[in-house]
Amino acid sequence: MGITFGTLTETPLGEISFYAGDNGLRRVAFTTLDVLKKTDDIEEIRPSLTGLETIGILLTELNEYLFGIRKSFSVKIDLTSIGEFQRQVLNMTAEIPYGQVRTYGELAKELGKPGASRAVGSALGSNPMPIVIPCHRVIGSDGGLRGYTDGIQTKAFLLSLEGHVVESGKVTKVLEH
Repeated sequence: MGITFGTLTETPLGEISFYAGDNGLRRVAFTTLDVLKKTDDIEEIRPSLTGLETIGILLTELNEYLFGIRKSFSVKIDLTSIGEFQRQVLNMTAEIPYGQVRTYGELAKELGKPGASRAVGSALGSNPMPIVIPCHRVIGSDGGLRGYTDGIQTKAFLLSLEGHVVESGKVTKVLEH
């Protein structure tokens, strides 16, 4: 199976790199392409033509999202390399609409595991496709941002981009769209 790489070098969040294979998008990271390849231990292999198409779509959609034009992503996502619980959490998170938030506890209840909010947080903490799978839309029951793969400031930026008011590490006003 081939892999095709892409990167956006000038975004409000710094460089964002990603790659896709024959089954869709596999990874998005807030880093340079060289660092991503080393972190994920990927050597140069043949490119994926299907992955190239996915990367082309993602480049456009990610730019549109970061500039407030796009509210959802259409790229195909490949979650085949992750465990079942995390896949369930990520699939549920992918369904949270633009401009809305859920708590870790709410997701745990929806999964039928009301005591599993920490496990939900852990699954989201290793989300391989931040922004595209909008784990930034999941917050603590007190409105606290908790954690994010690229730091709380990035989570605050993304939530603000979607219309929320974020102050002192908490969503203080959720705007309905």
